Amino acid sequence: MKNFTALKFIICAALCCCAAAPARAGAGKSGGEFLRIIQSPRAVAMGETGAGLYGDLLGAVAMNPAALARTGYREAAFSYNSWLEGISLQQAVYAHPLGGENGVLGGSISMLNMPSIQGFNNSGAAAGDVDAGDLAVAVNYAARLRGPWRDKRIGIFAGGAVKYARETLDTVSAGTALIDAGFLWVSAVRDGTLGLGISAQSLGGGFKFDSATDPAPAQVRAGASYILLAAGDPLTFTLDLNKPNNSGSVLSSGAEYVLRRIVALRAGYVSGTDLGSGLRFGGGVTIKMLQFDYALSSYGKFGAAHRFSLAYKFGKPVDITPHLSPAQEKARWQAGRADLMMREGRYYEAVLELNDALALDPGCGEALELMRKARAMVEVSK
Repeated sequence: MKNFTALKFIICAALCCCAAAPARAGAGKSGGEFLRIIQSPRAVAMGETGAGLYGDLLGAVAMNPAALARTGYREAAFSYNSWLEGISLQQAVYAHPLGGENGVLGGSISMLNMPSIQGFNNSGAAAGDVDAGDLAVAVNYAARLRGPWRDKRIGIFAGGAVKYARETLDTVSAGTALIDAGFLWVSAVRDGTLGLGISAQSLGGGFKFDSATDPAPAQVRAGASYILLAAGDPLTFTLDLNKPNNSGSVLSSGAEYVLRRIVALRAGYVSGTDLGSGLRFGGGVTIKMLQFDYALSSYGKFGAAHRFSLAYKFGKPVDITPHLSPAQEKARWQAGRADLMMREGRYYEAVLELNDALALDPGCGEALELMRKARAMVEVSK
């Protein structure tokens, strides 16, 4: 186990050191631009944000591989993206938690398909149809580097991916190996949970067609998320800054509200892009272990893009942290408020807060322990 932990740390450190290297890109368009198209409907609907967010398998693959470490179940997800001008993308992702502190292993495959293109010879005469398409295959790994033993949902997480991407145009193709890497910090703060993340994606060699080489579509993302309870349900706010290697920075923001852990409503805004700046919308429905998501984004005269995804969690949760119901989460939040009140000497208010917490979750260990201390302090203060 010690050898495995050491190996895990070396892999994460090596991948993140590669991410720290500056992306080398000459002037002009990068190759492999399809790798920048976000497949996660959740991330897109929230303004194409997610570098500091977690809870979405497709989003972790697309935005920050470190978020994969928060996956508690074996999970499979499939997305379909009806993009612009008849172009479509499909992605399949699988994640497998290894248990304990051993991290999460995952893999994905993405395909881009487009209608046939009319070909012409050197004299301008029609020469039949030309087919084109793209393919990417990736292996992901992520783990928690440090954090409290009682709650493995918070702490410092790191992750990376090694992927192979190939572009094909008629009988000519070009492929290259690329690397993704990222860090994610998640912490419980007053009244909520804060997440901060940074990732570097598609670092590596370029795509060489004949004698010309296009640089890899490298980009760096930094993001933040804040999750709090509103009327007992989670409300999430996100903010991301994305810097591609061949264009200016893109600032985006988003929000998500999940009603009774079943229906998710999402919206976001993207600014600073040459194509597609503006509002994003979407939503999702979760039925037990099955989740369906949808996102709508507009690209002006090119029309709208529609993204759909289906994810399924199966087996037993590997994470030792028990799954919390909405009532249990709210009880835990109220226990945290009561703890702050006690530190300020407001013992009577703390007792009232803890009574509400125990009404929601009579078995909440934190609330029971704090109630014992609060009542003792009330007796002392009499």
